[in-house]
Amino acid sequence: MNNILQSTKLLFFTYYLSWGAFGPYISRYFSKVGLSGAEIGLLQGITALLAFFVPPILGAIADAKKWKKEMLLFSLWGLSLGLVLHYFSFSFWPLLLATIVYASASGPIIPLLDSIALEAAEQSGSSYGNIRLYGSIGYAILASVTPYIYNATDNPGSIFPISLIFVILTILLVYKQPEETVGTTLLSYNSFENIKTGFVTLLKDPAFFGLMVIVFLSRIAVVPYYNFFAMYLEGLNASTFIVGNAWAVAILGEVVVLYNSEKLLEKFGEKKFLIFTLIISTLRWVIYAFIRAPWLIFSLQWLHGFTFAALHTTVVKLINKMAPKGMEVSAQSVYAAVNLGLGGFVGSILMGYFYDYFGGAEKIVTSVSSLFSFSAILSLVALGVSLGLGFFALNTKEK
Repeated sequence: MNNILQSTKLLFFTYYLSWGAFGPYISRYFSKVGLSGAEIGLLQGITALLAFFVPPILGAIADAKKWKKEMLLFSLWGLSLGLVLHYFSFSFWPLLLATIVYASASGPIIPLLDSIALEAAEQSGSSYGNIRLYGSIGYAILASVTPYIYNATDNPGSIFPISLIFVILTILLVYKQPEETVGTTLLSYNSFENIKTGFVTLLKDPAFFGLMVIVFLSRIAVVPYYNFFAMYLEGLNASTFIVGNAWAVAILGEVVVLYNSEKLLEKFGEKKFLIFTLIISTLRWVIYAFIRAPWLIFSLQWLHGFTFAALHTTVVKLINKMAPKGMEVSAQSVYAAVNLGLGGFVGSILMGYFYDYFGGAEKIVTSVSSLFSFSAILSLVALGVSLGLGFFALNTKEK
């Protein structure tokens, strides 16, 4: 059992090492090779749309055929191909192809990993949060180290071989992953007809629907933070130390919350903890919108542990309880589609429009603070949903 736990932790660690090298710096690469803002936005929009459509389809196939291991390997090899295509692409159309391949392959990976982690946690007596935190650690390491490699090589494309190395390591680990967590036996109750019926049942469930509304609103609310936070700090004349280490404090908060997530969930329960995370999210965006002291904002970065890590862990566990038998990956895939796909796409378009409307880069403090005010309103609406439809539905559905 200990072997299952350790191998799953390592799986998360290596995959998120890869993402830490790629995710934060791909837009910079697009800019360095001469893409326009509109072209970069289009590629990001396509990534979000594929994240909406692909995971539920491949997740349903993985559940119907019990191809968890095969689907994960297929996706990781596709990811490798996408990284190779990126490395040899220097203009819009080749990068469009590379983006489509990479985004299509990456969509199912996180739902599959989450499903493996939940299974490993159950079999080993550990918790999902204690496994997922190794992903955050891996992401933090490569996100911090990659700029130094990037500057030393003077090659913006160096992010792709760095990322590829850790994708290959992840593939090797999947081959060695204990069969108990990535079993591929075709179960009698799994068929495409049963999966179709299960999808209809899942999407008609008011508890699940309410939870997806909360996820959708929360994702839009966090877009200004991911897209404009560094520029906001610079607009507030924050020191280089604050700008450079703000993300480190956020990830530290993330790791601490993930490590203690099981204890917190046992103490408060999923429903109350979900409400608590939304209250914290609302307060955080209000503070970021109206406080102009960079050191105070910096000191509150640890709240990211609640606005992301706690929310994500709670949603993953609730979805696993709601999922019909044999549809655990499919349910997590719908969550990924709504969160990373639909929420990311709508959030990018909506917040991009409001960013320009309130002054854009020329009035960076005014524009971003206005976006954070909008984020607070969205989080408050999500809180209302959790107290209304989502909360009462969860009372009747949670197993």
